[in-house]
Amino acid sequence: MRNLFTYIFLITFSRCYSQVGIKTLTPEKTLDVNGGLNIREEFRLNGDETIKGSAGTDGQIFSVTGDTVLSDEYKTIKIADGTGSLTYTYLNTTTDRTGVKFAATGSTGAYLLNSAFTTSTETTTPNWARLTGNTDSFSIIDTTKKSKAILSFQTNAQIARSAPSGNYSGSFACGIFVKKGSGPEELKAVRSDVVRGASGSYKIFNLNVTLDNLDPGLYTVSAACSNRNLGSGAGLVNLGIGTPVDATFINQDMSQSTMTVTVLQPF
Repeated sequence: MRNLFTYIFLITFSRCYSQVGIKTLTPEKTLDVNGGLNIREEFRLNGDETIKGSAGTDGQIFSVTGDTVLSDEYKTIKIADGTGSLTYTYLNTTTDRTGVKFAATGSTGAYLLNSAFTTSTETTTPNWARLTGNTDSFSIIDTTKKSKAILSFQTNAQIARSAPSGNYSGSFACGIFVKKGSGPEELKAVRSDVVRGASGSYKIFNLNVTLDNLDPGLYTVSAACSNRNLGSGAGLVNLGIGTPVDATFINQDMSQSTMTVTVLQPF
């Protein structure tokens, strides 16, 4: 019986004097935490004999600030939502080795996004000519409208005259048309440029566009170019896009057009 009483007394004494508290006025021991600290229920701050202290709320973090005088509190941290993770679902490059040629001045008016594909011999309506090899299609299956399609188009434009006698210029435009399912084909990106110099002068043309907020469905994309101001009379020039009009300086390998389609969707 005496041994049992001694055992109970030692257990009670050990439990009473082995507790460790934060800001205890007369601590029996010090606590040095090296590593992880697991808390079973709550970790309350700034309490006293009458105030229970704050246990924080879900999503808050425990913050300690100060160099000499430390101040501890729970803080709410706002993290930007962002667009989530995207992954490649389609990547393809098409090549056109045919190109298009123009021998007359076309429309020099402004182009409107979402306008239709048109051909014309008038100077009031855009005369688009498709680069037949630069047509591609892709599918969007994501329903959150966070998918993106990145389209990169590159070609070569050259001017020439049969009887050159000075410097000339020829302006043009290239655009990317997009069609969803059986819907209309619409202009989604366009840039104009000009080639200046002697007959045979040429330049590289680039067009990049990112399509956002894409609905699910099958999309068809194609590249097309249009003649603008090619001069008139003695100053009229021939314009080749994606194909040479003067093979003295460049050939078809140097003039070919490429279009790369990259599709990103959430996963």
